[in-house]
Amino acid sequence: VYDYIPVTEVEGPGKRFCIWLQGCSIRCEGCMAKHTWEPEAGEKMSVNDLINLILSTKEIEGVTILGGEPMDQSKALLILLKEIKQTGLSVLLFTGYLMEQLMKDPEKEVVLKLCDIVIDGPYLKDQTDFSRPLAGSANQRILFLSDRYHELTEPNKVEIRMTRQGKITVNGMLPETLLNELLSDFDRSSE
Repeated sequence: VYDYIPVTEVEGPGKRFCIWLQGCSIRCEGCMAKHTWEPEAGEKMSVNDLINLILSTKEIEGVTILGGEPMDQSKALLILLKEIKQTGLSVLLFTGYLMEQLMKDPEKEVVLKLCDIVIDGPYLKDQTDFSRPLAGSANQRILFLSDRYHELTEPNKVEIRMTRQGKITVNGMLPETLLNELLSDFDRSSE
């Protein structure tokens, strides 16, 4: 696991528990999350620990799984999603693979069947487009795989958090130029 946020309102519909899995075999050019690429980095967590964290979080309607590339850990992801779905929480999954590629692998096909929304396809830097919620490039598809959701209506937005140690983190969807401008404003204000 690279990181998690128990409650966020910018990583899918409603309040969600958000997990960034560590390791990415795709490594898209222009990726904003290169720090999630190396599989050895991050924190080792058991599926049970993650499930307990999710179940102890109140007032969430679902879980969002990002990366890295979540499907690189499909065995553990399958166990996690089976438990999540039994609680009635929704699942939103980001993957750089196309759904058609994933459906060729029986394990990954079951993972997809446990998802309510999948955003698929690699990030393509030359097709960067933030006009749709949650998708970073025009080629990425927003696939509604259950009757729970039919559209995403919230515009892209970000959350800014500061840890007790003074570290600033940003999550959500924002063009890189705006993100860099925002972070440089924070750097100037701390001088």
